[in-house]
Amino acid sequence: MQEREIKLLFKAGVFESCQAIPISMSRGWTLKFVTRDNEVVVLNLQRSKGEREFKSLDGAAAVAKRIGFEWLNVQIGDLKWREKVS
Repeated sequence: MQEREIKLLFKAGVFESCQAIPISMSRGWTLKFVTRDNEVVVLNLQRSKGEREFKSLDGAAAVAKRIGFEWLNVQIGDLKWREKVS
């Protein structure tokens, strides 16, 4: 799903949380959005259906903030924590 579509759904109150998940230790991060029905929505690239990848956690957090999230859930294997993005 495109960023603008996710932003509209966020304003409508559809999402429960935003998660940053590593793709691999060297490739970067991806954002996944969890709805109130526990469905997962993935942020796609603007020009294709591929999943958007971020080189850094800061880049992923900046997009989550731009969408409207105040908190970002970060997960690396069994390690989980929350970061304030505002």
